[in-house]
Amino acid sequence: MPRALRIGGTLALALAALSLLLPYEPLYDPWGWLVWGRELAHLDLATGDGLSWKPLPALLGAPLSLLGEAAPQGWLFVARGGWLLAALLAGLLAACFSGEGAGRWRWVAAAVAAGSVALTGDSFTPPTRQFTGGLAEPLLVALVLGAILAALRGRCAAALWLGVAAALLRPECWPFLAVWAIWAARERPALRPQALAAALLVPLAWFVPDLLGSGDPLRGSETARGDVAEPGEAFEVLGRALGAPLAAAWLGVALFLVQRRPGDAAARLLLAGAAAWIALVAAMAVAGFAGLPRFLAPATAVVAIVGGAGIARAAAAGRSRPALAVAATAALTVAVGGLALRAAAVPGDLREVREQARLIDGMFEVADEVGAERLLSCGGRVRLASHAAPPTALAWELGAPIEEVHVNLRPRYGVALSTRPLPRGRLLAREHRWRATDLGC
Repeated sequence: MPRALRIGGTLALALAALSLLLPYEPLYDPWGWLVWGRELAHLDLATGDGLSWKPLPALLGAPLSLLGEAAPQGWLFVARGGWLLAALLAGLLAACFSGEGAGRWRWVAAAVAAGSVALTGDSFTPPTRQFTGGLAEPLLVALVLGAILAALRGRCAAALWLGVAAALLRPECWPFLAVWAIWAARERPALRPQALAAALLVPLAWFVPDLLGSGDPLRGSETARGDVAEPGEAFEVLGRALGAPLAAAWLGVALFLVQRRPGDAAARLLLAGAAAWIALVAAMAVAGFAGLPRFLAPATAVVAIVGGAGIARAAAAGRSRPALAVAATAALTVAVGGLALRAAAVPGDLREVREQARLIDGMFEVADEVGAERLLSCGGRVRLASHAAPPTALAWELGAPIEEVHVNLRPRYGVALSTRPLPRGRLLAREHRWRATDLGC
């Protein structure tokens, strides 16, 4: 298994590097993280506007900012590598939980789990967009699954710090990391100093930069939280959790649970943790936080892993138990159909992603032609009169804080960038649907 991980990991990183040749741009959040990273590198962090603070992307963005104009490509390499590693780790864990008795069916389990994680069901942000746009949730899944694999192999220190990295991406990780760290520290006294360091690092990284950057240590939470939702929002989250893995994965989980074997405690514990994660996201949704499908990704990845293992076990046991063979055949048929349907949506998603990248590139061309000084000449802000491209991308291109890009669909003064003619003002530049208009100051 370690050899397969080394070979697969090397291949995943090579593919992530090759993917940088694709003509795609980051999405809203990654541009904001790059801005924060640049500000961290210059010790001038501003977190009051735009998006909610997350420590890990900003900490990675600081050294990436040294790449200059290539920093977005650096982030895309990290995020896309995480997407590929998440699928790889899901496959390896599914093969591991299948057991030696599954024989060649272990690799069927790996294929089901990897395919379910790579093509997770998400109507808000399809997996193709998560990959091309550099979102952090696939990286989160890779970190969580890496921590699980390390813990299963007895490498507690590696598991701890992979868990810490995950906890610097999503707050849902905190209780799970705390419980595991307490247990591991009790079992292995030598780990206690590292566990204590982790207990100090996680809250410091979440609250101190936000305090320094906005004056409020809870500003990120306030940004992420909307109005208190109705209790029905929790059921919507549960529905998203059901639809994220392949339907065959749920069938596989049922097959896994009915085939009780010694040594299944770890897989059952992971299923319990997945259920707790889903319940936590649902509760947070009721409190006003977004319950998006990608926030459920670590839990639904566990479902895919155990489900793949359950299908493999049933298939391997089919010679002596015909009912299991029938169930495994049905699950595999559903899996192939589900993967085909999800793969069929990829070309359409890629067309949308490419058009979004063209819009961002056009906005950059107009901004470069006019110049940052002119764009920010009225009150230190540029007006973005369109939702066609993220304001965080323009902030990165101008070398400005996020708060200096003001989204206003009907600007009355200043220099505005828009994808439509503005009723008055002087046209300064025009590129690929974008216009820069001087409305006076």
